[in-house]
Order: sequence, then C-alpha cells, then structure tokens
Amino acid sequence: MKKMRKIMGCITAAVMALALSLSVNVQAAEKTLTETVPSDESEVTVTKVYKLRNGDTVSPEEIFTLVQEGDGTVTDGEAASAPHLGTVTGASYTLGNATKDGVEKTITIMLPEYERVGVYEYTLKEVIPDRPTAGVIYRSAAIRLVVTVVQGENGKLRIAAVHTEDENGDKNDSFENIYEAGKLNITKTVKGNLADPDRYFEFKVKLTGDSKKLYKESYNITGGSYAQNPDTISVGEEKTVHLKHGETITIPDLPYGVSYTVTEIADSKYTTTSENTSGTISSAEITASFTNTRTGTIDMGVNLDNIPYVLAFTVVVLAAGAALFFRKNRKQD
Repeated sequence: MKKMRKIMGCITAAVMALALSLSVNVQAAEKTLTETVPSDESEVTVTKVYKLRNGDTVSPEEIFTLVQEGDGTVTDGEAASAPHLGTVTGASYTLGNATKDGVEKTITIMLPEYERVGVYEYTLKEVIPDRPTAGVIYRSAAIRLVVTVVQGENGKLRIAAVHTEDENGDKNDSFENIYEAGKLNITKTVKGNLADPDRYFEFKVKLTGDSKKLYKESYNITGGSYAQNPDTISVGEEKTVHLKHGETITIPDLPYGVSYTVTEIADSKYTTTSENTSGTISSAEITASFTNTRTGTIDMGVNLDNIPYVLAFTVVVLAAGAALFFRKNRKQD
C-alpha cells in the first residue's frame, strides 16, 4: 500500500510539473507573439538602381517614380475595397550620376489608413515620360505591393508585413534602370606612293533619331587637327569635318538607337574603300573607317647604275664613227 502511495505521489508531482511547464510556455509564446506584432507603419520604400551599360558615358538627369495602376484588391479580409495609396516620391538623379555598378536611391510610398484587417494588394508601374529620354531603359513590368494588416492591442495595426514582387512573383525591393550609350569614331588612312599624308579630306556626318524621344541639345566632337572642325553636333543635324592621314574624330555618349551616316567627298585621284559608313549606335564603340589610295608609275630617268655601260657604248659608237669618217676621207684623197 505504501508502495502504491509513493507511485501515485510521483505521478501527481509529474503532472503538476508538466502543467506548470505548459503554463510557462504558453505565457512565453503569448509574450513573444505580442512582441513580434510590428508597430504601425506609414510608408514603404522601393530601391532604384541607376546604371551605365558602358563605362565612359554620361547619364542624363532623370527622376524615376511609380504610380498605382487601377484599384487595389482585398484578400483574406472583409473590407469591401482597398484604400488608394498615398503620395509617391521619386528617385532623382543629376547629370552623370549613374555609374557602371549602379547608384541606389529610394522611392517612398505613403500608405493609407486601413479600417479592417486583411491582405491588400496593389499594382505599381514606373512612370514613363511622354518623351522618354533617349538611351534610358525604363521598367515596363509591373511591381506588386502586398500589405498585410492585423489586429493589434490598440486597434488595427497597419503593417504585419509589406513586400514588393517582380514580374516573376519573386520578392524584390530593388529595381534597375540602365542608360545605354556608345561612341562613334571616324578614321582616315592614306596609302600609296603618290598619296599626300598631309592633305585634309572632307566628310559629311549626319545623326538622326526618334522624334518621340528626348535627346541632349548637342554632342561633343573631339579629335582631328583641322582648325575649322565643329565642336558639337545635334541629332537631326549634318556637319562637315576634315581629316588627314592617321587622324580620328570621335562623337562620344551617343544614345543607343541613334542612326549615323558618314560620307566622304570623292576625289577622282584617289581610290576609296570604307567600312561602317552608316548604321545605328548599339554597342560601346563603332568605327567608320576610310582608306584613300593613290599609286602610279614614276619616271625615274636614267638609272645611275648603268652610266658606266652607257658611257662605254657611247665611246665605241663615237670611235666607230670617227674611223669611218677618216677612212672615207682617205679614199677621196
């Protein structure tokens, strides 16, 4: 009997210990849940990264921003509709601000007041200007914003979770914009035994673009030694430049999509071969090359190496002529 009492006592103690342990764990869990409920949020940020496709280019100034597209939707909640998002601030970049690795700035989206718990989903699109900047790649795919509202101790807390998703449904809070530009080189080579390496050859250079896009007022022209070469050229404009043997003219920082035509004014004394005289800027560097060749047979006169033989032959001829002359005179005598 005593043995049975001891067993019952052990069982009772174990049950009480287990109950106490469960109570402590529940209290700890409740405390943890309370502590992890986030405080009310008023905004969400999206990171913009402005990059250069190619180094040695200068990005134009730009403001990237987002706008809500259509109405938001409500899931896992009883709200009839989703309140519209608040003010959205843009990410502003100055001239030359972008780098090859990218420069990060933030877009801030103000969140509205929510009246009921639930999951609210919004579609964001990047604002593309009426005249997009030439060379800038804007984001056409939508960004999905998800806001989860939960019940808190002091009413309805705004945010339990906020995240953005890309077009593949992957969580992502960083989105890129890229500036694409390259340079156009124009080179001159002169060859041949009758060619003049110091002579300047004339070229017509024309740039054309898309009238729906925005371009810089002008683009620099560098290189060449001709004093009257222009310093700049604009899209839609034709300029005259001059080059001589071994020289190169460069027009840097031309946005992708700009078309060019380079025409050399013909000279009948030279044979001209050329490459890439027209095309569209689509890489870091494009070279339009021109080679002018002028050759001919040059009258070198008497070959000095043969003078001794010529003199010897002349002496023989003169001697023979003199002998014939004297012989003829003897016969007459």
